Amino acid sequence: MINTWNESLLHEELKEYFRGENGRTEIPVDGSICDVVLEDNSIVEVQTKNLGKLKKKLEKLLIDRKVNLVHPIARNTLIETYSPEGILVSRRKSPKHGNVYQLFHELTGIWQLVKNPNLTISVIETDILELRIADGTGSWRRKGIRTDDRKLIRIHEIRKFRGEADFRALVPGSLGASFTAADLGQAGAGINAGRMAWVLRKIGILELSGKRGRAFLYRLRPSDENRDRDENLRAGTF
Repeated sequence: MINTWNESLLHEELKEYFRGENGRTEIPVDGSICDVVLEDNSIVEVQTKNLGKLKKKLEKLLIDRKVNLVHPIARNTLIETYSPEGILVSRRKSPKHGNVYQLFHELTGIWQLVKNPNLTISVIETDILELRIADGTGSWRRKGIRTDDRKLIRIHEIRKFRGEADFRALVPGSLGASFTAADLGQAGAGINAGRMAWVLRKIGILELSGKRGRAFLYRLRPSDENRDRDENLRAGTF
């Protein structure tokens, strides 16, 4: 029952889901093995964590290929722990609940690519089953219990990010004209607020507007579309 593959069950299940009826899996493209190549020659890459590891691969593929980067986030997790003999020892629900703002933890490694017109990032909010084995080889924090695999239970929602507007929409409308990372966290981003502010500043959606005490203040920059319009107006081209 316990998986011994190099790829996780979750990775395999998502790869099959996005392959559809006619997609091909594990296909060499430009010197890299791609998870899925679809009929239109676009590529699907499934990465459950550490998106930064794909940076060089994505840079090469995005030159002339459409790439859908699929990243699952566990909204709910069911944990099953087994003995070394494969006997179920316990089953419980994790108190941790993920959300779309976790994406920014991963984007710190590929922020330079997120506005590339050939890149789509698909965030899959899921329920997953985490399989653990109590064989003494895990960390001392988990009393020797190690995570062996993760399996898809359910897909709740797929959110696609194709450019500035999609990321801009994640900034809560309840914030004022200027806000701190703490304000962003309280408005929904939670512990991911600091990384969210960092990434959005890097890609030109937020800018610094001052300080409140020791905390930096941020504000939304005009969108690329609005900046282009304003420049055209100043130049008298409208």
